[in-house]
Amino acid sequence: MEIRASCLRTELTPALMGKLADCWLPAPHALADGACAGIALAKLEQALSGMALAVLLPPKLRRVVRKRQLSFLGGRLCAARALEALGVADTVVRRAENGLPLWPAGVLGTITHHDAAAYAAVAPASAYAALGMDSERLARRDAAEAIRTMCCTQAERVRWLGWCAAPLAETLIFSAKEAGYKAIHRFVKRFVSFAEFEVTALDWAAGRLQLSPAAASSLQGVILPFEIRFHYTDDVMHTLVAERQMLFAAEASHLPA
Repeated sequence: MEIRASCLRTELTPALMGKLADCWLPAPHALADGACAGIALAKLEQALSGMALAVLLPPKLRRVVRKRQLSFLGGRLCAARALEALGVADTVVRRAENGLPLWPAGVLGTITHHDAAAYAAVAPASAYAALGMDSERLARRDAAEAIRTMCCTQAERVRWLGWCAAPLAETLIFSAKEAGYKAIHRFVKRFVSFAEFEVTALDWAAGRLQLSPAAASSLQGVILPFEIRFHYTDDVMHTLVAERQMLFAAEASHLPA
């Protein structure tokens, strides 16, 4: 089926963009040969106070709650800012019918948000094979229990959980898998469950972990283990996949369903 796309409308004028000067956040990650951007959603709301966000959004998002509109807009603004830093100016990242961002030719990109901020990272496809980013608030107790039950393998529960009263490990594992799935989705083009990958190495001091296909996954022996960078600040876990080498031991066209 053909994927049609929609995008932000032309009301993103220089005057409007000028209002965003105080909204930008430091990039959550350093990305060699690439660019990252972040935006504070509360400040974005203030900057756009009184404006109907629907006029800036694709048709499917014009009737959703304002908080969702703000998150989407924040992510796309970060994407545009990061692309400009990369030298790709005056580009709006379109939204496919399935909701995924459509990046310009020759560019890899990733967008994430939590309740207070949105972020984007971009890089030349010639420099990176896979790119995926996620940011998550520290999980509440009930959410942490759901992560342990639904998102962690038995090996992860035994090896990585329970060492800290705060659910840092649960938040990290969830965020790392989200970043990993974003990085591989353009290759596998299917839903990948949390049980199909697991953290097989973790260095808290270095802020690095390894994510590998689980033994029972059809991707075992097809996708190679890959590294995820992470850091935790202000109750937010930031994770990033930025792999320069191909992740696959087989061509994407031969990946199992």
